[in-house]
Amino acid sequence: MKIDFSRRNLLKALGVGAGYLPLLSAERALAAGADGFPTRLITITWTNGTVPDQFFPAAGPFTSALPAILSPLEPYPSPVLAFRQANAARSPIDLNVMVDAGQRYGGHSAYPAILSGTWKSAGSSTDASIDQLIAAQLSSQGVRSPSLNLGARMFNSSTSFKAGGQKNTPQNDAMKVFNSLFSTAPTSPATPGMPAPTPPTGPSAADALIARRTSVLDFVKKELTQFGSKLGTEDKQKVQGHMDAIRELELKLVRTTTPGGTMTGPGVPVGQGCSQPKVSSVDTKDNTKYPDLVSNMMALAGAAVKCDYARCITIDLIDDGGGNSLFFPFLNLPSPDYHAVAHQGKNGYTNKTKIDTWFFSQVANLVKDLDSVPEGNGTVLDHTCILICNDMNEGSNHDVNSIPYLIIGSCGGFFKQGQAVSFSKNVPNNHLLTSVCHAMGLQIPSVGGSKYAGDIDSLIKA
Repeated sequence: MKIDFSRRNLLKALGVGAGYLPLLSAERALAAGADGFPTRLITITWTNGTVPDQFFPAAGPFTSALPAILSPLEPYPSPVLAFRQANAARSPIDLNVMVDAGQRYGGHSAYPAILSGTWKSAGSSTDASIDQLIAAQLSSQGVRSPSLNLGARMFNSSTSFKAGGQKNTPQNDAMKVFNSLFSTAPTSPATPGMPAPTPPTGPSAADALIARRTSVLDFVKKELTQFGSKLGTEDKQKVQGHMDAIRELELKLVRTTTPGGTMTGPGVPVGQGCSQPKVSSVDTKDNTKYPDLVSNMMALAGAAVKCDYARCITIDLIDDGGGNSLFFPFLNLPSPDYHAVAHQGKNGYTNKTKIDTWFFSQVANLVKDLDSVPEGNGTVLDHTCILICNDMNEGSNHDVNSIPYLIIGSCGGFFKQGQAVSFSKNVPNNHLLTSVCHAMGLQIPSVGGSKYAGDIDSLIKA
């Protein structure tokens, strides 16, 4: 009896297993890039607005030097994504939730809204911030200790909220953070010849995903092998195509344990760049030590990411009160203090530019650190989103409309890079925050409630 192996019957006989192969290949774990390596979010917040003409690049791809404040990033223009209004050197991002609450000029109380998209009062939000939303989902999928909150010269301010009214206090003692992260290693800065700490091991979201994919592949491979033995030459070629697809997926699922970390795909193991950062004990109340304190926090953030000790990190550089009494003698600016400089408006732009440029030199150190470690088909930086934030648009007005944000790193290929995207109209920061969640694999319709539902994926996605 002749068996009819038409295309319809062939696919029917192959079953749902083979049909699942394309979906299996496209499946993506939470907070994982296209190549399977984990993605990370680092937020960095500084205060008192910025100097517009020295911060916002011209619209389009970067074809000339970056503006003065961003000049420390000049060696790394490719990972930078800037936002601006279409017809003005201004930000297209508004803190609508504060404006709706009658707080348009309440910039110094804006910290709760910057990452949560909600606002209750100067020190409180009504919902969790995105670092905690993402961290909670990671934790539920087996990722241990996913978040870390760091600060420099912080008093009662924080951008990170576990839930409405539940603020996470930034840690500003560098040595305590160091000892917490590297508790299994000597509690002192790295020294030549000292072995690197071993990144955490154990089940994770990536482990679960790989186990699930492998079990499906084993089933489909067995099904195809049995079925193919009954076919003629032409039909066997069709089955062989599926077998080749299985082999390709199996190669992508290679996972081996090494002294330096865990392999999640082809390339360099996660955590292979793990090393103890050089930090020092700093008196957080001593203004002259502020540069050391900021440097410590950038180094700790870089180490936490490279070692896979944390995937959602917040760094709040100055309290939301404006940085009162913070001076910059190391920039030859002995007076007035930072807050007073910002309040001078245009008369203080020269000094504000110097201060903001210094802040971005510290960001550039972190960028260089992450970009120096290969991972997968790129570097750790390529799998990271560094979201730079501020609490107002310009220091003399405290306006929470048109506040500056900046992204560095594609977050596993999600974001456009090397350009300034222009917006035809302003959007609430909720939309930006939702897109950042999407970049980290958390598919939610909104941040901050349905009133501000939406995203800007179409504008900033690669």
